Amino acid sequence: MPLESGHDVVPLEGEELARQEKNFVGFTHGIARLTPGNWFLPMAYAQVADKIFNFKWLPTDVLVMGYPRCGTAWIQEIVWTMRNNPDIDHPMAVLPILGRVPYIEYALHLH
Repeated sequence: MPLESGHDVVPLEGEELARQEKNFVGFTHGIARLTPGNWFLPMAYAQVADKIFNFKWLPTDVLVMGYPRCGTAWIQEIVWTMRNNPDIDHPMAVLPILGRVPYIEYALHLH
């Protein structure tokens, strides 16, 4: 399946799929290879890839990215507090971090 980014989504099958599912147990609805680049992603990525690719960034947006389980949420909290709540009295401070900081690929986890 071709994407607007110029990549193709190729579903894994057979032995290759079985090997990846063994190592990536959280991907329960299929795994796809994104080429060029050979990225492995949940198959649900194909449904949101073009929306992510066409996302319109604002000049004031800050992108925080990292590997899973490396402190990304902690960094999001620090950046949000530095930008919005230096005196710790912002009304949104009581919301969970996902309520204050958008997670651009969150939709792929809902499929």
